[in-house]
Amino acid sequence: MLGVFKRIAAGFLAAFVVMGYMTMINSRDVSADDEYSQYYADYTEIEYVSHKGNPVTLYIDGQTIGIRSTCVTDAEIAVYAESSLKPADSVTGRDSFSFNPTSNMNKDQLYTLSVYFKADGVEQQHDTLYVVKDDKGNIRFLTSLVYEFNLERCSEWWTDEQSLKECLEPQNDIECDDPYVIAYARHITAGCETDWDKAYAIYSHLIKNFAYDNIQLEDASIVYQDDALSLLRRRIAICEGLGNVFTALCRASGIPACVCFGIGSDPYDFIHDDRILNDESPNHAWAAVCLGGKWYSIDPTWDISHSFEGDSYEAGEWVFYEESFNWYLVPIEDFSMSHKICDADTRHGIESSGSCGDDATYEISRDGVLTIHGSGEIILPEGVNGFRKVVFAEDSNITSIGKSCFYDCDIITEIILPDSVTRIEEAAFNTCEDLEYIYLPDGLEYIGLESFDYCDELAYVYIPDSVTKIERFAFDDCQRLVISVPEDLKGFDNNYYLSPAKIIYR
Repeated sequence: MLGVFKRIAAGFLAAFVVMGYMTMINSRDVSADDEYSQYYADYTEIEYVSHKGNPVTLYIDGQTIGIRSTCVTDAEIAVYAESSLKPADSVTGRDSFSFNPTSNMNKDQLYTLSVYFKADGVEQQHDTLYVVKDDKGNIRFLTSLVYEFNLERCSEWWTDEQSLKECLEPQNDIECDDPYVIAYARHITAGCETDWDKAYAIYSHLIKNFAYDNIQLEDASIVYQDDALSLLRRRIAICEGLGNVFTALCRASGIPACVCFGIGSDPYDFIHDDRILNDESPNHAWAAVCLGGKWYSIDPTWDISHSFEGDSYEAGEWVFYEESFNWYLVPIEDFSMSHKICDADTRHGIESSGSCGDDATYEISRDGVLTIHGSGEIILPEGVNGFRKVVFAEDSNITSIGKSCFYDCDIITEIILPDSVTRIEEAAFNTCEDLEYIYLPDGLEYIGLESFDYCDELAYVYIPDSVTKIERFAFDDCQRLVISVPEDLKGFDNNYYLSPAKIIYR
C-alpha cells in the first residue's frame, strides 16, 4: 500500500484517516441542477440497532421522514442543505415519530440527513446520509456509489454454523486462544449476560482505554507490531491493530468476529467521485461482529477517545478526548456512505477465478486459498487480495512473480514458491505484512526492487546460491528477519531504513 515514497505517503494518508475521513482529491463538483435519479436508493428504510440489539428504524415514506423504535428516549432528525450549518428543517421526539420537511426543501438539491438518537441509554449520531426531493415532491435516500460493491463483498459473511465457528478461531495477529487474551476478555465482560452485552463491553473498553497512534505514522525508526496480544499491553494502535484487538477479544468471548479492510473517505466522495468505483487500494481497517445471527460493521478508529502524540514513542503523550458510539453496529446502507469494503472477512474468501498472466489463471476458494495454474509470469489483477494462503498447482510452470503481483496482500502468512520460479520482480510481495515465511527455490536468480519491503513479520529467509542480484530495499523494514545470503551479495542492504535483525553471509 505504501510504494517507493512510503515514508511520505504513509504519514500523509493515515493522518487524514485518524481525523475522521480522508478526502479524495479533485472531486467532481455537482450542481443543484444535476439529475440525481440514478443515485436513488432501492431501499426506504435503514435499520440501526441499539447496543442491546433493539431496532431503531429510520424510514422515508413519500414526503415523510421518521423513526420507529421502542428504545429511543431522545432523538432528532434534521435535513441540511449542502454546505449549510443551519438545518432546513428538523424535529425532535422519542420512540416512534415523523415529520414532513418537503416545504423547506428544493427539488433536486442535495441534503444531508442528520440523525441523532439515544437508544437504551447510549447516544449515536449519524451524519453521512444524503437525501433529495424528487420531481414528484417525495423524499429519496441517495445510495453510495459503492453500495452494490459492498453488498457483493459482504457475501463473505455467512451465518451457517461452520462459518461462524471458523470466525472463532485464532489467526495471525488475532491470538484469541492465548491465555492472556482469554483472561483479559473475561475480565472486561464479567457480569455480561448476552453476546450483545459482551460485544458492547469490549467495544467500550477499546475506545475508552486505547489511544490512536499518531506517532507510528511518522516514526521511521521502528516497525510496530499490530498483533492483539502485544497491543493489549501497549494500548496504543492504528486502525488495523484496533480491529485485531476487538476481533481477538470477541472470539475469546465466543462471539464470531473478523477484521475488514477497505477505503475510508469523506461521504461527499462516495456520492460525487466515481473514481472510488475502481479504487482497490485500501487505506483503512476496521472489524465486523455477528450478533443475533446478523453481521454488523464497527469502526473503533473513528470512535476512539484518545490519541498518542509526539516526536517519538519515548516522548509521546496521550491526548484525551470524549469517546462516541457512532460507528458501532452500523448498517451497510450507512456504512457504505464512508467506507468501501475491499475485504469484509479476512478469515474467508469470495469464490472467484480469472486470468493472472498470458498463460496463467487463479481461483480463490471459500476457505481463503488462492490456487495458481498455468505457466510463465503471474500478476494478479488489482483488488484480488482476499485470500490467506497461496498454492501452486502441481502441473504449473510459473517462472516469474511479476511486478506488484502480491502487493498489499497482507493476510498471507506463508508461501512456498515452486522450483520453476527464477525471478521475483519489483514490489512482488511489498507490504505483505502478515507474511511469516517464504521458501525461495534453488534456481531463483533475481529479487527485485522493494520486493519484500514492509514484510515486517518475516522471520527467516534463505537466499539460494543461484541468486545473482538483489535490488535496493528488497528486504527493507523487515525488522524481525534473519536472512542467510551468499557472500558475493554483501551490501544488498545499503541505505536501508530498517535492516533485518541479522544477516548471515555464507
